Amino acid sequence: MTTEAAVRTHPVPVVSVPKDATAMDAIQKMAETGVSATAVVDGRKLVGVFTERDVVMRVVVRRLDPATTPIVEVMTQKLVTVREDADRSTVLRLMAEHHIRHLPVVDADGGVVTMLSMRHLLRAEVQDLTQTVWELVAENAVDGPGG
Repeated sequence: MTTEAAVRTHPVPVVSVPKDATAMDAIQKMAETGVSATAVVDGRKLVGVFTERDVVMRVVVRRLDPATTPIVEVMTQKLVTVREDADRSTVLRLMAEHHIRHLPVVDADGGVVTMLSMRHLLRAEVQDLTQTVWELVAENAVDGPGG
């Protein structure tokens, strides 16, 4: 299952804010929905990502007022994205290479479909490995020691 499409691994509706939102709008949306990253969109098109790390490094440290700071000034604009058919190993590799914990999944038109997190992907990997171990244990139990 480690090569199964990433979106099928953990399909989660994307949490997003419009590009004319403030940092506080995004922070409140993230708090309400219990996510640590939100997509910033222009209509359906992904234009940025705003994360908890952005709150700290781009808002708090710079002592900006989140209620008046436009999200476009503090969001991540250089985006790494994947398409819906990306496999989990590719997604994990990209996230490690780019040192990111959240990866937007986009469709052919650039519309954001979901946001994958490193935590969800690693949890899926652990579940796959656990399943493999139990299958091996069951196989050995049927055959007995020595086959």
